[in-house]
Amino acid sequence: MAVVPVRAIAERKVAEHFVEAGAVSMADAIRFDPARPSRERAFARMKGADILRTDGKGKWWLDEEQWNKRRSDRRSRAVWALLAIGVAAAAALR
Repeated sequence: MAVVPVRAIAERKVAEHFVEAGAVSMADAIRFDPARPSRERAFARMKGADILRTDGKGKWWLDEEQWNKRRSDRRSRAVWALLAIGVAAAAALR
């Protein structure tokens, strides 16, 4: 049974919105009103992780460096998890 990574997809969609709007610096900050509850939660998580930053006037912009770091960290955790599963599977076969 496959598990859909809802959190990661919602965060990617939010990030794509900001990139497509060109809101990647304080000067280009935009307002954001999430249409879906999953994206609203992703927006809150990304604000808390300083991936989305505010201009102090209700507009937001994407910190691409922080976003890329989060994506890299997520990939690293996935690789380590797969390696751990592989080692456990190999040990179980012995």
